[in-house]
Amino acid sequence: MSRRALARLSLAGTLAALAGCQVEWARDHPLGCRSDEQALLRDTLYFGRAIPGGGEVDETAWQRFDAEVLAPAFPRGYTTLDARGHWLGDGGAPVSEASRLVVIVHARDAASEVALRTVVAAYRERFHQQAVLRERGAVCAAF
Repeated sequence: MSRRALARLSLAGTLAALAGCQVEWARDHPLGCRSDEQALLRDTLYFGRAIPGGGEVDETAWQRFDAEVLAPAFPRGYTTLDARGHWLGDGGAPVSEASRLVVIVHARDAASEVALRTVVAAYRERFHQQAVLRERGAVCAAF
């Protein structure tokens, strides 16, 4: 039997085996990082600074949160950015507030996940926040 015929037979067998099977495509595709890069995760946390009921997370309160919560949770580092957020509130009216974004590049591991959840919970509790937005993406990073 020729190679071509064998290949066709193999393909036909594979297709027959898959007939009637539900195939779920992978949702997590490898990044194809270069040899000098690592496949890591980047989480961006969006911290609103308005405190429900009045007031704002001022610079002193933020610095305390940074030193007591963020730095111990991510000793390898993170980046903090000042921002301003806009969205539609519960009644459909536009809302705007000062925010802080914290960008953390880390390994895909349980310790990082626990640290992220701890930081979010601490901010929500300390500053009476309803939520902290968390955005995640897979990245290739070189150090």
